[in-house]
Amino acid sequence: MLQNTDERLPLHARLRDALASRIASLEWEAGQTIPSEQVLTREYGVSTNTVRKAVEQLMREGLLERRQGSGTFVRRPSFDGSLFRWFNFKDAGAHAGKTVPESRLLKREIIEPDAEVAAALRLPPGAQVLKVLRLRLWAGEPAISEDLFLPLPRFARFADLPEAEIGPLLYPVYEREFGQVVAAVEDELSLGHADATRAALLNVPVGDPIIVVERTSMDANGAPIDWRRAYGRGDRFRYKVRLT
Repeated sequence: MLQNTDERLPLHARLRDALASRIASLEWEAGQTIPSEQVLTREYGVSTNTVRKAVEQLMREGLLERRQGSGTFVRRPSFDGSLFRWFNFKDAGAHAGKTVPESRLLKREIIEPDAEVAAALRLPPGAQVLKVLRLRLWAGEPAISEDLFLPLPRFARFADLPEAEIGPLLYPVYEREFGQVVAAVEDELSLGHADATRAALLNVPVGDPIIVVERTSMDANGAPIDWRRAYGRGDRFRYKVRLT
């Protein structure tokens, strides 16, 4: 019953992968309950304990959530604004406390990816991507400049989507228009300096320190959906961690 899963994995891990694939394919929508333990036990021919372990793993990963007395529901983590956690823009302008940033699409073009982009998106030789230059603002202040790369032909229609239909948040668009659900993201940070292009976009002097965030967005199976390189103002960088 657990077809198309890695037989080398423990049974509960294989079941986790099977359930994650159903979430990724939008068989179960955000906020919808998944079948009960008893139903999944019968459907997959496994023990209740195996089902419980698989579901608990998906809960730890943020794909499911349990509501007392109601059941287990599909959860859609929200990562669209999470790049801003690396920067302090909460005091920007008269709209302090605003939680959804503004977004402007400055350029969209089809290109052949370089080796770094192709590797990040796991693209075969000869593949093409849609490159999007995007500027994000907080309360009208330039905050983050992004080079976003979307694999083709999966995201071909994104090239012609009206900006008004895209709005400030991309991940809901991925789900609504392309059936792609972002389940996890991975960020890697480094320090750089603003060249003329980034300086103009972020309204900082050429050569100023900037923070570079390379982000991979992934589906429930861990496959990359998009890859981007984001540039943020160094004078707004913040990092806070608590170790115990």
